[in-house]
Amino acid sequence: MPYETYFNMLLNIGLLVLIAALLTNLEFVRDLFLEEQGSLFSKTALAVIFGVISIVSTYTGTRTDGAIINTRVIGVLAAGLLGGPYVGMLAALIAGLHRYLFDIGGFTAVSCAVSTLFEGILGSVFSARFKSGKMKQIGIFALTAVAEVAQMVIILLISRPFVDAVHLVQRIAVPMILMNSCGMLIFLKAFDMIFIREEGQFAEKMRLCIGIVEQSLPHLRKGLQSREDMEAAAQIIYHSISCSAVMITDMEQVLAVETEKYKKELADPAFLVPVLESVMDLKPTYFHQSDFPKKLGKALKDQIIVTAPLLENEHSVGGMTIMIKKRRHAVRVDLEFVEELARLFSTQLELSNLEYQKKLRRQAELKALQSQVNPHFLYNALNTISYICRENAERARELLLTLASYYRQTLENEQYMLNLHTELYHVNTYLELEKARFEEKLQVDMEIEEDLDCMVPSFILQPLVENAVRYGADEAGIRTVLIRAFYMPDGKQDGQRQVCIQVQDHGKGFSQEVLEQFYHGDNWNRVGLKNVHERLKSVYGNDHGLRIENTGRGACVSFLIPENGPS
Repeated sequence: MPYETYFNMLLNIGLLVLIAALLTNLEFVRDLFLEEQGSLFSKTALAVIFGVISIVSTYTGTRTDGAIINTRVIGVLAAGLLGGPYVGMLAALIAGLHRYLFDIGGFTAVSCAVSTLFEGILGSVFSARFKSGKMKQIGIFALTAVAEVAQMVIILLISRPFVDAVHLVQRIAVPMILMNSCGMLIFLKAFDMIFIREEGQFAEKMRLCIGIVEQSLPHLRKGLQSREDMEAAAQIIYHSISCSAVMITDMEQVLAVETEKYKKELADPAFLVPVLESVMDLKPTYFHQSDFPKKLGKALKDQIIVTAPLLENEHSVGGMTIMIKKRRHAVRVDLEFVEELARLFSTQLELSNLEYQKKLRRQAELKALQSQVNPHFLYNALNTISYICRENAERARELLLTLASYYRQTLENEQYMLNLHTELYHVNTYLELEKARFEEKLQVDMEIEEDLDCMVPSFILQPLVENAVRYGADEAGIRTVLIRAFYMPDGKQDGQRQVCIQVQDHGKGFSQEVLEQFYHGDNWNRVGLKNVHERLKSVYGNDHGLRIENTGRGACVSFLIPENGPS
């Protein structure tokens, strides 16, 4: 008899696992489990399913001594663990009521009905712990064992005569505790397949999304302003997934459409108006046949349309609409895919907007520097030229042309980065005018390493040179300026050779107070140097600002930049 009991319970467990496996392959059941905020309908449906599973366990149980050796605890306890308190209690009520009605007046009818309700309570209490992953297999085994021990205790407390109750518990306790505890582990594993499959589909969906976005990156850098790029992005999406149409819009109009069959339907105002209106929402909108006029709905009867918003700073700037053919299997994954893809596109659009804003900021910085061209320099240059006019008209004419060229270079230059040699040419133009003013009292030397070639921010050197000319006079009034550019001998940083650019003079140097103000950012009155310092840090990083030091023969202002530009 004991061996027969174990064998029958093993068959019952196998039947439950088979039922669980079949249920996990039903789209309807998977949707019930995966619904994030379970509705009353989904919870009730799950309770009914587990209640029926428990009823099947009662029918397939083995009768012995006025009782039924069964696996009912598996369905009731699993209902509470997987579905939560509402599902667990309702399933227990269904199974317990059936157990009582199944054998009214029976020896264990009341005690088994009560124990079934207790098992539902037990599963509900531990539901949160189970769903959070804190309950391991040993915990599930122990919980089921406790539930079965409680059933034995309830039988002893309620069933009469007491002697028969003791005899029954002696016969069924060990097989029911042991087999149901093991069966519970196997049963829950079957339902785990729902979540494992969902995770696999999600991973595949994200891989596909990322692949599409990677291909679309070159076309997203200009934002929604470029129709040509949006058309290219729509083509990439259309050829990457199984869909009937792809449409990208801004808030008012269609930017790109890719479809072979539905161009007429997508251009219909009856289709466009609700789609464009839905873009205002911050969540996806699903359209079905019934959402459109009869004629249009008939043409789209085999399709499901989902529109997901394209967002920038949590505001809708457009929409992505994808039309998917209805299939026998779930379209939920396809719909979530559209939402995820739109979210990734939104992120890239925000980044492109940030890059555009960064470009505008750089241009504003350049304009600010250009607007700070020293008016005293202009006054001094014109004054110098006026004196030269009396002595050497041809030289004065050359200087006027040089002055015109200088201001054209500085005020009309729109480029943010220039080749170092172009920047040095602009500096030389400035120095030509200063040499005319100071004559032999201004000496300029340049030491540029042979074959050195790199890009520098426009207008980055002149403020340094201008500072050296202005403050670099020695005791004899001679202004000596040395401009050096060379590769650092220390090797590479971040895979690039570093270029050092220095501007040195033979003046009095910087006072210690001025140096402390510069490095601490307090009350620094050298606007030109401060702007250069901030621009360098903005372009290359905080460790690439100006370095200012006194050499004993004057001051040296220098900075390091990577050979191939900012990384």
